Amino acid sequence: MSKLTVEAKVGVFVVIGILLLTYMSMKVGGLSFTRAKGYDVTVYFDSAAGLAEDVQVEIAGVEVGRVRRISLEDGKALVVLRINSNVKLTKDVKAIIRTKGILGDKYIELVQGSPSAPELKGGDVIVKTVPATDMDALMSTMGEVAKNINKLTNSMANVFAGEKGEASLRSIMDSMQEMSETMNRTVQQNNEDITKIIANFSDFSKILKDMGDTNSDDIHAIAANMRKASEKMEDLIAGINNITAKINEGKGSLGKLVNKDEMIDNLTGALTSLNKITDKIEKGEGTLGKLVNEDETVENINTSLTSINDYLQKQETFRTYVDYRGEYLFDSDEAKSYLSLRVQPKEDKYYLLQIVDDPGGKDKVTDTTTTTPGSGPTTEHRVETDKDALKFSAQIAKRYYDIAFRGGLFESTGGLAIDYYFLDDRLTLSMEAFDFDPDRNAHLKFKADFTPFQHIYLTAGFDDFISNQGKESFFVGAGISFSDEDIKTLLTNVPIPKN
Repeated sequence: MSKLTVEAKVGVFVVIGILLLTYMSMKVGGLSFTRAKGYDVTVYFDSAAGLAEDVQVEIAGVEVGRVRRISLEDGKALVVLRINSNVKLTKDVKAIIRTKGILGDKYIELVQGSPSAPELKGGDVIVKTVPATDMDALMSTMGEVAKNINKLTNSMANVFAGEKGEASLRSIMDSMQEMSETMNRTVQQNNEDITKIIANFSDFSKILKDMGDTNSDDIHAIAANMRKASEKMEDLIAGINNITAKINEGKGSLGKLVNKDEMIDNLTGALTSLNKITDKIEKGEGTLGKLVNEDETVENINTSLTSINDYLQKQETFRTYVDYRGEYLFDSDEAKSYLSLRVQPKEDKYYLLQIVDDPGGKDKVTDTTTTTPGSGPTTEHRVETDKDALKFSAQIAKRYYDIAFRGGLFESTGGLAIDYYFLDDRLTLSMEAFDFDPDRNAHLKFKADFTPFQHIYLTAGFDDFISNQGKESFFVGAGISFSDEDIKTLLTNVPIPKN
């Protein structure tokens, strides 16, 4: 066999080197002559700015696929994802455009939903999406937050500055302390009665069941009374609209306050102050000016931007609830209705506004003194009851674990209450004390609310059970409650008529 020439050996070596270089480049770059194994799913984003083809698709930081294609469809960005065949997705999976650092490349992160959800097949569409955070929108939002904080601090300073504001705050705290002491004395004086009520609650529930089986007509009467209460609420809303119109026209004290020219002067002054602050920021003065104008802050923003993005997505703890309940009073054979608005800015704190339609009406006490010759002055004590008068409640509540305390206005009188939650908040026991009139016993009410189904709950208890005027009564009823998310869902599902 003839030996290879030097030129042949060099040629063979070069060919082998080229093949090895090609193989290594394909391995490192993830290239292949064959189509990657897996299945395709589609996702629509309002904006895919900065997202490129062939970038990673990750779950929990692990790559599970690649972006295969990006195109425009009906004004939205259509992104096709090639998912590895060994990765199973559910139909409630969420697609999020993430950024690696403040100046890094963008990629797509998938967040798995419920394991019991149906499986996503090839060609299906991912419905839940979160677009990339826009830095301009974020900075604009931070600017609006700064403006609102400035307005809030100015308002707080105007309210509490000076001796008058300090005296008002001290008066509020003294009133709260007196209410707490009165509540404590009332509970201590009636400890034995409360113990008996709790001991007899089991027997009372059995009585309610028997009465429900034999008093179906009374239950229908409750429904009729609830309908009447709804009609009264329509009249009340019409009255509120009338008041709002008068305010807009500048009538009354509140209308003059809203439409006053001094408000415009104050707004002009606030805008002037805001311009001064903006000039200082542009010159690099103060902490905020350094934050905007110094390049060194970019590194700090880079480390915290991801946390801020997650934080903004989770700021959904603010809740609002609308509640209606009706109670049938056995002793008076009448129904009592409540319409409530609960504003909950935090999980452990909420504000309660309530309108009460009490069949007992609202008492008005008048003392008339007359003088007759020879017999001297005489005083007539008269109590008048307005059956059509509505009562109002305005309370603030604070929760500690399974116990919550409430204080404020109860049915147009001052009072306090305590709530205890069982069974993941499905069962609530409440004790309310209000209307501390020295001429009669305080109004004490014990009730239990049970929620067997979402949005619907049952209630039962004993109202005004230490009354010395014969107003004590057992009651049973039901209620319905919706959150702001439920209301938005109902409104979005209502069909809109088209011309």
